[in-house]
Amino acid sequence: MRPESTSNALVAAGAAILLYYVLQKRYSTQRQRSWIITALSSAIMTLCSAPFVLDVFLSCGDVAAIRPRLALAALACRAFQGCLLADLIVGCRYYRCHVTICWGWIHHSAYILLLHYVVRRGWAHAFCVCAVMELPTLHLALSFLHPRVRHDWLFCASFLATRIVFHVFIFLAFWAPPGNFVVGGSRFPAVFLALAFPGHVVWFAQSVRGAIRRNQKSGHVRQPDRTAFLDQTLVSATLASLDDSTPLWKRTHGGRVLLGSPT
Repeated sequence: MRPESTSNALVAAGAAILLYYVLQKRYSTQRQRSWIITALSSAIMTLCSAPFVLDVFLSCGDVAAIRPRLALAALACRAFQGCLLADLIVGCRYYRCHVTICWGWIHHSAYILLLHYVVRRGWAHAFCVCAVMELPTLHLALSFLHPRVRHDWLFCASFLATRIVFHVFIFLAFWAPPGNFVVGGSRFPAVFLALAFPGHVVWFAQSVRGAIRRNQKSGHVRQPDRTAFLDQTLVSATLASLDDSTPLWKRTHGGRVLLGSPT
């Protein structure tokens, strides 16, 4: 089976569903269990992005130096597809209230199609270098699964480094001729990054405001995990700035506040 085969996505979906069944008994709440597959997908993409990001850093920011690693890149993208599909399948059965129309069905379906297009065009390596932006999502998912690892400022720092600073850098790199060459002269990756960026800025601002307010209210002592996190749904997440005083009309789906869409 070739790395770019759609069958790999189905295999990954099956593996993610199996992992969910193995791990779900470890977590007492439906909310926690809804983050198991998200943690898996963000961990895969963060790890797979490492060699591509390293190419960029070792070449002092020259994205033309990114080695395609076609097999690894295609497999990573297909695995991400599979995890998105698995999240919808398992979510429909076990945590339906956390799978929303917009940031669940529409978001996941759009990314499944986007990843198929990316792999078919031979741009999987370009997607993988951007996948380092899944690092904050990984931290967020682990914060739900294991609240002791939650740290507002560490999350904000990783978000700033990946989804703001690196995002701006990679957009400019793919827009310029050397980076544009990496994706066969297409402007599509740069345009997509440009469209996603305003949402990242908004979520980062919300995260910082929320972290400041939580620290002020607790006298700089970490509170129990009662404040809702902002749901970025799999690939792109940030902490919510809303607390328990938030009006009910702003809360949806089991306390997860939905303000926007990712990356």
